[in-house]
Order: sequence, then C-alpha cells, then structure tokens
Amino acid sequence: MQQDEQNDGKPSDPVGSGGYALAICAALALGALVGLTAGYVLLDGDADLIAVVETVETASSAGLEVPLASNRPLPRILEPASAQPIMTLGNPFVTAATDIDVPLPVAKAEPALAKPETDFLDLPADFGAAEVVVALQTTQPIIEPASLPLAEPLRPQIAVVMDDLGLDPKSTRRAIELPAEVTLSFLPYGRASHGLAVEALARGHEVMVHIPMEPEGDADPGPNALLIDQSSDQIASLLAHQLDQFPGAIGFNNHMGSRFTADVRALLPVMREARARGLLFLDSRTTANTLAAKIGEAAGATTVSRDVFLDHAVGADGLLAQLDELENTARATGRAIAIAHPHELTLDVLEVWVQGLASKGLELAPISKMADPDAPSDGGLLAASSL
Repeated sequence: MQQDEQNDGKPSDPVGSGGYALAICAALALGALVGLTAGYVLLDGDADLIAVVETVETASSAGLEVPLASNRPLPRILEPASAQPIMTLGNPFVTAATDIDVPLPVAKAEPALAKPETDFLDLPADFGAAEVVVALQTTQPIIEPASLPLAEPLRPQIAVVMDDLGLDPKSTRRAIELPAEVTLSFLPYGRASHGLAVEALARGHEVMVHIPMEPEGDADPGPNALLIDQSSDQIASLLAHQLDQFPGAIGFNNHMGSRFTADVRALLPVMREARARGLLFLDSRTTANTLAAKIGEAAGATTVSRDVFLDHAVGADGLLAQLDELENTARATGRAIAIAHPHELTLDVLEVWVQGLASKGLELAPISKMADPDAPSDGGLLAASSL
C-alpha cells in the first residue's frame, strides 16, 4: 500500500529520459548520413564526402553507432602529402596518397578557348554567338571613300618632233634649249649632227635619226638616201650605216620619202631593221599614199604617225592655226603628234607656246609615249605581197 502511494506521486519511466534523447540523436544522425551520401552521389562532390565523414566522426565521439549501407570502411581523408596533387572536383588538396575506398571523379581538362579578337567589355550579358560573329566582322576599320586619294584625271598628250636638225648649229642649239619633252631628230649627213645629238641627250631629250628617203619629183633628199630601185640588201645596209652614227637614238623618221614610203617592197627591209633594233619608226606622212604604218605593223615594228605639220603654212597666223589644230586633235583623241622645223619663227612661237600647255589641260610628252608596242601585227599583208 505504501509502495503504491509512492508510485502515485510520479509517472512510470522504464527506460529513462536519457534513453529517449540518445534515440532521437541517433535518428537525426542517420538521416543526415543518408542525405549527405545521396548528395555526394548526385553532385560528385568531394566536399559532400568530407561532410559525411565529419558527421560520422561527430556521431562516434558522442558514443552513437551509425549503420552503413555496406561493410566497407568509410573514406579516411589524409593531410596533403609530398605526392603530386591530382585534379578533383571541389578539392584540389586530395593527393594520390589519399586512402579512399570510394573512387573520386577526376576532372576532364577543358579545351582552351580561343582568345576573342574584340573587346567584349561593352557587350550585354545576353550577347549571343551569332552577334559575336557580327561583332568580329565589324571590328575592321572602315575606310571612308572620301579619305581615298582621288586619281588625277588623264590629260591629253602632245608630242612635238623638231627635225632637220644638225645642219645649222645655232638653230639646233635653240631647239635643244626647248623643254626636254620636245623630241629632236637629226639629219645623218649634217656635219655637226653627231655632236649636237650628244648635247641633246645630255639635256634629257629623246633623239631620233631623220633618214633621207626618195621623194616624188626632182627634189634632192640628200646623200645616202634610200631609193625604191635599190635592192633590199642595199636599203638595209644604207639604213644600218646611218643609224649606227646615233647609238642613243630611240627611233627614226623619214626625211621627204613620199615615193619611198608608198612602196611595199622598199619599206620591208626598213621595217625589219627597225624591229631588229627595237627602234620606233615615225611616219612623217609626206604623202597620203603612205604604207609605212601598215608595213611596220605587218613586220612587227613599232610605228606612229604625224598628225600636224606646224610650219607647213607660211607666216605667224598659219603657225598659230596649226597649233590650234594640234590642240584640238589631242583633246579629241587623247594624243597628237606634230612635226616642226628649226625656222626662226617656229622656234620663237614654240618657246612661248610650250609654257602655256599645262594651263590648257594639255601635257607635252616625248615621242616614246605615243607608241603602242602592243598593237596587233597583220601577217596577211606580208603574205599578200609575196616578198
């Protein structure tokens, strides 16, 4: 009875409050272990594995026994050793000497990204790959059309050839005093021709040889003239002898020659010699029947033709009219060739006229700029001549 009264004063406690506390701790520890282990499997993280180990060690220090899914021992993390570290996800200090029964995932080396060729500091965060390509393509400097130098428009060119030089040293030296773009042509039989030609070359002029050729009528072309009744060998030999006296010459033109330049057979050895020496032939066009350009083309020689005789007319008015015709021809065709002679009036006018060409939009040029070395040759003309 007394015993029952004692029991009525407090509740029954067969296990004790301490036992309940230990059971609750064990349950919490087990739940934490299961959750962290699942997190390690899903996330492949070494930090989660270390957290599991720390939880188990905490539970063990409290005297709790934590059940495991298998009988395998838990991993034991060692301090970094002298071994070379291996790359792992989440923990760079795990070494090859780590005593771990659970294999750790090894990070795969990511390929190196190419360094972008533009500055992306000012690009928005959602800048897409397609936009990056556009950005790279537009990083090149853009050249404004206005910044490009403008090409100078081509000006019509005029060549003036002063021939019949070498007979009178005084008038010849006046011609040499003209601008270097004026071409000077020397008669091979003039006593002072060779020496004056050397002076002309020294002043920068292009030099030609004024070869005497047979004219129509009774006019005398001068010594060693080329004649139509000479053989081809005679014509070639006479021409070569006269050209040899002027080794600096770039070509030759005909002095008179109205009959000679209209004869196909006579012209053939002349054009062959011009081609062989690489010389320019200027047809003075002393006749409307000239065939020099056609035969020269057929033979593969470089030829050009005179457009205007400057001093064909008499007096200053005639000379000025011819200069106007020369300028108009150049403007219409892009180039024009004039032939003049060392008359006193012609030299007086030319000395002034050449100074004003640039202001008229015209250019004085040497005879070589009038040549067209790419002109096609006409082989049919040679075949038709049977020569």
